[in-house]
Amino acid sequence: MMFSTFLASLHHFAAFTLVACLVFEWLTFRQTMPANDVRNLQRVDLWYGISALVLLVVGILRVVYGGKGYAFYTDNAVFWVKIALVIAASVLSIYPTIRYIKWGTQPDDAVLTLPDPEFTRIRFCLRVQVAGIVLILVAAPAMARGIRWF
Repeated sequence: MMFSTFLASLHHFAAFTLVACLVFEWLTFRQTMPANDVRNLQRVDLWYGISALVLLVVGILRVVYGGKGYAFYTDNAVFWVKIALVIAASVLSIYPTIRYIKWGTQPDDAVLTLPDPEFTRIRFCLRVQVAGIVLILVAAPAMARGIRWF
């Protein structure tokens, strides 16, 4: 029981960290950004990735060793909808992360101005990730309570 509670707490902590990082990126990202904002995006995106990794590992541990048992999750279609949303959000996070890394270290007085196509693609990825997280936040408690949508 204690291990299951520990896993649930760690899972929630990682999820809230991930959401905070994504919202920060969504609110900070602009077509023209000073070097400080670029560095902050890069740092926060690193924490986004770390929290996503922790969330994945702990999520797997919860399915395998959690109190509800493996069958509770795998027999529930809402679980698979949630997993599909997580995969979609994860795939959409790759492009912004690659771009943030490619921007490299900016001099303190630099201002990064993105070309329209790059700005539009990154903004789209961030928006869809936020929408995906909202849907995950609807699916997660439904799944945890054994609600079956179909």
